[in-house]
Amino acid sequence: RRRACFCGGHPGMIAYTNGGRWHLLKLCRMRGSVFPSSVVIALPCAAICSVFRWLLDLGHLEFMREGDSILRETQAWSGFSFLVGFLIVFRTSQAYNRFWDGCTATHQMRAEWFDACSALIAFCGHSQAPEERIMRFRNTLVRLLSMLHAAALAELESVNVGVSAAEEITAYRFGLIDGAGIDEQSLRAVKNSSSKVELLFSWIQRIIVENISTGVLSIPPPILSRSFQELGNGMIAFHDAMKISYIPFPFPYAQTCDCLLVVHWLVMPFVMAHWVTSVTWAAIFVFIQVFILWSLNFIAIEIENPFGTDANDIDGRYMQAEFNRHLLLLLQCDTLRTPHLRPDACFCEHLEADEVDMRSYTEVWHELDDQDAAMSARMNETFTRSSVAVGSTDPWHWAGGGPALSSSRRSSRLSRQSSSVPGVGRLSRCTHAPEDAQVASPAEFLEVRSRWDALPPGGEAAAATPPPPASLA
Repeated sequence: RRRACFCGGHPGMIAYTNGGRWHLLKLCRMRGSVFPSSVVIALPCAAICSVFRWLLDLGHLEFMREGDSILRETQAWSGFSFLVGFLIVFRTSQAYNRFWDGCTATHQMRAEWFDACSALIAFCGHSQAPEERIMRFRNTLVRLLSMLHAAALAELESVNVGVSAAEEITAYRFGLIDGAGIDEQSLRAVKNSSSKVELLFSWIQRIIVENISTGVLSIPPPILSRSFQELGNGMIAFHDAMKISYIPFPFPYAQTCDCLLVVHWLVMPFVMAHWVTSVTWAAIFVFIQVFILWSLNFIAIEIENPFGTDANDIDGRYMQAEFNRHLLLLLQCDTLRTPHLRPDACFCEHLEADEVDMRSYTEVWHELDDQDAAMSARMNETFTRSSVAVGSTDPWHWAGGGPALSSSRRSSRLSRQSSSVPGVGRLSRCTHAPEDAQVASPAEFLEVRSRWDALPPGGEAAAATPPPPASLA
């Protein structure tokens, strides 16, 4: 059984184009191709056939010259060739279906879990619980889901590899969303568990139930039950993928196909040497037929399990990184706010289709860029005037009402951990993107935010100073 560990050493699935001027250049690409293996098998068969034809021309191999030779009859060989071709094509078709079933299951698993997480975070907007408790629930949820997805990929890998040691499984080296932020007892439990996916899934359900009683999830129960259903659908998709990993292609069918291919390879030189009078054309016809059949067989072997290490398998590392990005998106301030209509927006109930503003994304974005450029120019001018009047250009000086913090002191202040609530050891503050994440405690965040909100509106300095970040990751 080939070693499968989700792109441990290859740069991901092959990307190619079917159109364009140079699309035929993919015929020369060897990475991920079955052509080299097929050529190695077809060339010796073609060479043997050409030698037989040459010996016949020299008067040797008298048994192939007999008038009643079975080699002169085409019906038997045509029927055998059709049987071999039919079985190989059917096996390739079944392998193709297994490949797409595995891809569909893994993507459905990820989609269901993300949908459940998105709904649960949206339900927090209905909560009247303290903000810190809501933030802890959101941050714990995304961390556990990131760990759950990585553990699912690791279990798919371990089934194919046939080992259980974490050091030998590549998926355990995929990135997590602040996995060290979970308490040590829970991390040890995951490390020592033989059913990591089921353990993490159970924890996620318990966290949801516990936060129902605390008021964080105060949404009506019929709506909340949908999230449990989506989490369960993700587990069903995970086990659909495990089915492909656990159950290989049926051995009797694979054995029969390989046996028929070997028999075809052995008999083909005798038949073609008797039918074709040219040494060159005999070798060409043998090479083409053997090459095609063995290529189809190698394609089936290559794609019947999509959870491997070669260039035609699913890129698990990319899937984990993309899932992490989507989870972090749910915690950003642009996601937590609700869109609303501008005051000058018109209502479309009584408008005809040609009267509604139908500008494209590109046109709307260009208008926003122009507005941002004009606003930036005005803000720079106002900030310069207020800095001269106040004598400080540090935004945290205004937000705190005290002396400005140096970069080192500010970094030290943001790096302190909050351990007042079990579960997540620390919370990260994301300004705009996950790469910009810094560490801050919830108490510090709420304190600075409340100072900013308490500033009197309308002041030039307040207008010119950006507020502290409003999102946690």
